[in-house]
Amino acid sequence: MRQAAQDSMLFSRISLQGNAPTARGFKDMLLEYYSHTEYRPSRAQVEKDRFVFFGLLPCRQWMTIPAGILIQFCYGSVYAWSIFNAPINKLLTNNSDQGGAEITFYIALGVLGFTGALFGPWIECSHPQKSGMVGLVIFFSGHLTAALALQVRMISLLYFGYGFVAGVGLGIGYVSTIDAVSKWWPKARGTAAGCAVMGFGGGSLAFSAINEELLENVSLPVTFLVLGSINLIIMFTCIQFICPPPPGHNLDGIPMVDEADLPQPKRPGAGAGAGSGSKGGSELASTGIDKNPRYLAILGSERPIIYISLAEALRSRDFWLLYMSFLANIVFCLVILSNLPKIINRLFGMGSRDPQEPPLPAYLAVSIEGGFNMAGRVLVGLLSDIVGRKTTFLVILLTQVGVLVCMPFVIQAENFWGFMTLVWTATVCYGGGFGMIPAFIADMFGINNTSSCHGVILTAWSLASICGGLAFTGVINHYIDNGSMPYETKMYTVNFVWMLILVIVGFVCCLFIRSSIRDRLFPAPPDQVLRMRVFGRVFRVLYSVWHESAPPQQNSSASDYATGCYTDNSANFLQSRVRRRHLRCELLTKEQEQVEWEEYLVLRAVQHRLMKEPDV
Repeated sequence: MRQAAQDSMLFSRISLQGNAPTARGFKDMLLEYYSHTEYRPSRAQVEKDRFVFFGLLPCRQWMTIPAGILIQFCYGSVYAWSIFNAPINKLLTNNSDQGGAEITFYIALGVLGFTGALFGPWIECSHPQKSGMVGLVIFFSGHLTAALALQVRMISLLYFGYGFVAGVGLGIGYVSTIDAVSKWWPKARGTAAGCAVMGFGGGSLAFSAINEELLENVSLPVTFLVLGSINLIIMFTCIQFICPPPPGHNLDGIPMVDEADLPQPKRPGAGAGAGSGSKGGSELASTGIDKNPRYLAILGSERPIIYISLAEALRSRDFWLLYMSFLANIVFCLVILSNLPKIINRLFGMGSRDPQEPPLPAYLAVSIEGGFNMAGRVLVGLLSDIVGRKTTFLVILLTQVGVLVCMPFVIQAENFWGFMTLVWTATVCYGGGFGMIPAFIADMFGINNTSSCHGVILTAWSLASICGGLAFTGVINHYIDNGSMPYETKMYTVNFVWMLILVIVGFVCCLFIRSSIRDRLFPAPPDQVLRMRVFGRVFRVLYSVWHESAPPQQNSSASDYATGCYTDNSANFLQSRVRRRHLRCELLTKEQEQVEWEEYLVLRAVQHRLMKEPDV
């Protein structure tokens, strides 16, 4: 029995997957690489991390927030690339509208996501200053290569330099910084990650003005040299304040039992009257087991932990449901972000049916959108710390559904301020998704898998920026090539429809995410077809079979019915009994859910104790 408990043990301090295979070939090396994502500092490194900024200042938890914001602020300069499109095209082709400079931006974002997926395990196992410095050096090298490309006027070298090289540095630095910051705040991960990601959105605002100023005073190659040098100085300084939290600051796995459910030690003097009892009785009284569920009587004060490997996380359906939800959340605003000035001009500006100046200049509308992007990253992250990650994600997806439903009616009515209100509302949801996703991943799969899973999920960013942008532009070009005018709203309505379908799919996927370890391990009845949590309660669909007896048919005797032995003449009646099934829905109360969960924990607690007992 003890051996069986060991085989099915879920409370042991090992991954559910077991030991990783020995690396013998490329496949085994890849599995090994994606199976170990734990940072293990030496004792000397732990002592060294007690001080920051070249060992001159004691490390403080709050220092990671401003340092992370400024680092992300520099990486966010990539969002100001649109300022360079016209000058680069004019330099390379003497035509500011042709030349393909905008492709550099899409390459950088595409490489960012896949770099995070590739280097995620290495980032997780490395010191954040080490991975941060690697990202910084590569990002700076991308600026140097871009300056050289503009000096020799080679667009392909520009794609390689700023698109690929800088994109690799951006992916490493982005993931490394955000996850390092969020690990310092285990009880406020959403807010901490949101603050760090806020800097990325703020970079687009500040560097738009910085880039304009540089272009007015120096040449394009010098502009990239100066821009890279600014980023290098700021990020190198801030990285000196980034260090990992001390060992034990975070739980390595996912707790099976909430801290609130564990018995609290009795305060000194509170049990003086019980001192005459037996030793076992005093222990029972001191832990308060008589007032707690049965599984606590077995576990005592222990808090069992589930350890999930990266391979298990990436294979789980919950990760890919989250991936689809995140992809749906960001597509709309990514497309709008890169096309907003053009859309405003065609629908409400000089390119509209009635040419006029828009009520709000396009550049100012973009700047305000950046402000809502920043605000969403912090506010949605804070909201997720209060009401929960899944509930918050459902709210922002549902909000985007409402925005996309209203958008065709607003543009047909030529309501500029209604259009901008919807865009800014969706932008808050867009920024909120980026701010909350690191905390969501940490809660679901453990802190040791955050960087790796975050890197993989950022490939959705790459897909959304490339595929979403191509799809949006393709629909617009198709209608224009077939005789439609750029100011006609039908082409935009078609785009909003496919985006709406995608967001609805993302919303449905989010409904089925089992965001807690309790939801993933909650015992399922044998006839369960579907289970999901709806507004905090467990909803499940059961495929039940009727068991009540039915009167015998004319061609079947009473003895046949009693014994269950039917003749050929009664075969149809037997089949009718077997097929009497139906779907039944249940919405469990909190009390019913707690009873089933505690029964499951009792079983696992017994197995946990058997694991700890030596074999006789």
